[in-house]
Amino acid sequence: MTSKKPKNSSFKYTPETKLPTLKKVQTEWDLKSLYYKSEKDPKIETDLADYEAAIANFVKKYANKDFTSTKAKLLPALVDALSLSEKVGHKPAYYFSYRLALNSADTVAQKRLNQIEARLTKAGNTLVFFELAIGKIPVALQKDILKDNAFALYHFYLTGIFETAKYNLSEPEEKILNLKSQTSSSMWVSGTEKILGSTSIKYKGKDVPLNGAMMQFMDLPPKERHIMWNAIAEALKKLGPIAENELNAVITDKKINDELRGFKKPYSATVLSHDLTETSLEALVDAISNRGYKLTRKFFAHKAKLAGKKLSFIDRDYFGAALPKIDFTTATDICRDSFYNFNPIYGKIFDEMLERGQIDVFPRQGKGGGAFCSSGTHMPTLVLLNHSSDFQAVSTFAHEMGHAVHAYRSKLQPLMYQDHSTVTAETASTFFESVVSHKLLEKLEGEQRVAMLNTQICDKINTIIMCIARYKAELEIHETIRREGGMTWQEMSACLVRHFRDYCGSAIDFNETDGYNVIAKIHYRMYFYQYSYSFGNLASSIMFKRYKDNPDYVNQVDTFLTAGDHTTVEKIFKSIGIDVSKSAAFDEGLDLLEADINAFIKATK
Repeated sequence: MTSKKPKNSSFKYTPETKLPTLKKVQTEWDLKSLYYKSEKDPKIETDLADYEAAIANFVKKYANKDFTSTKAKLLPALVDALSLSEKVGHKPAYYFSYRLALNSADTVAQKRLNQIEARLTKAGNTLVFFELAIGKIPVALQKDILKDNAFALYHFYLTGIFETAKYNLSEPEEKILNLKSQTSSSMWVSGTEKILGSTSIKYKGKDVPLNGAMMQFMDLPPKERHIMWNAIAEALKKLGPIAENELNAVITDKKINDELRGFKKPYSATVLSHDLTETSLEALVDAISNRGYKLTRKFFAHKAKLAGKKLSFIDRDYFGAALPKIDFTTATDICRDSFYNFNPIYGKIFDEMLERGQIDVFPRQGKGGGAFCSSGTHMPTLVLLNHSSDFQAVSTFAHEMGHAVHAYRSKLQPLMYQDHSTVTAETASTFFESVVSHKLLEKLEGEQRVAMLNTQICDKINTIIMCIARYKAELEIHETIRREGGMTWQEMSACLVRHFRDYCGSAIDFNETDGYNVIAKIHYRMYFYQYSYSFGNLASSIMFKRYKDNPDYVNQVDTFLTAGDHTTVEKIFKSIGIDVSKSAAFDEGLDLLEADINAFIKATK
């Protein structure tokens, strides 16, 4: 590790592809054009009322009627159910949730969202009977239906209903769970997010939004990084009691739901909703906890040796040679070049989103933290960033635009399959991260090239390895609250530190603040979401390696991106030559991480 003071410099990038000329780039969401002009737009009520009327007509036609005793009765009911997907009744909820993402203090949006969600839940509750009735179809008739080509379009949809029927409750009980979800979970989480979004820290005499600081501090030089982190930690410590009550509430709510439905493990419901199997998840966790953790400890031990001392947890990614600064314009050029070069279709999607105001770029007071991509049937795909001019921000940009391309391409599926599993979503996003990061690696030389290799390895460790440590910590928190009735925020933080220490090894020093992220990170409120990053990054590493070995694999990549959720995760991967039901797939992905680590060790000796 170099002892020279790192120097940041601007990064000049010349695209390799002849890129189309962009129209005016919008760096804020254009919700007025894409959704509604304001909260007073009459189209909001029109869309809601149209959706509610369509549901009411459907319920009148099928509730308390026999539509499941024969195939001839079931098929037209499925056709009518699919027609409900044509309605945009959820569009108003998306609109107001986006406004809150931009400004957590938007009380008008919060009130309207609460009202709309209550209306949508009420309308949705009247449809509960439909899938419950289908789930009660006798097994012999189920098998006959699934063999009938007339039901080919509905095969996967029906398979899911049949397989999950054993977890169903009675119709009144299902309605109660739906009604209480807002007050028992979502309002708790949005309350914490609102407080986080309105909190600032003092850094160099200026007020910095807490969410923006949490995205920025890891990319600062060591001394400044610790100063900013200490300010962040103080702010999070003050929010600890709030997060403690919220997390205990939502985790206890999940415990109640799981017990009522008969799910045996805290993560069972999540895996089922992701169209995955518990066997695949547990094989992934086992592979990462053993071989993955060993590789990570080896990497950090080498970095500590280079530094001549143990590294603090927040310094684990640091390498003395600084990567250059990249402003948003240059980051856009890099990503556009990479996307167009890989497949012009993806580049055109990128440009459309830039020009139509579908990407909100820069952090500001009240704006939500992190980054995300959001999409829905018949609705524009939106990306939120908190872009800074550090090198890592380019990867985040590529990651979220990978989600966006996946959302666009999934819309080639029939309406009922235009969504996609969380697992395949995180595969798509991390695949495009690889496309862009390898493009950058080709442009750098000498010490900066080694620094970029370090960055790539750290990104993979943070995604593939650390996310499993987070998953295991989350599992321990859920199991502890179920067993003991609750946990303090300090106990949750200490739990997270224990699991971080386990994957990092003895080369990394920890203190109690290293677990404070449990207070702020939204993923701990999303119930075992984090394993999907690990799964997706391992799978995307394999996909990228196969593409590098054979450029024609670009066609398999598009097969993957256009699959939507028309079948299981395992079958989607199998269609492009990856068998994720076997541990060999995880080993193949870890082989690639090991090769990068060995290359880094060789380059720094």
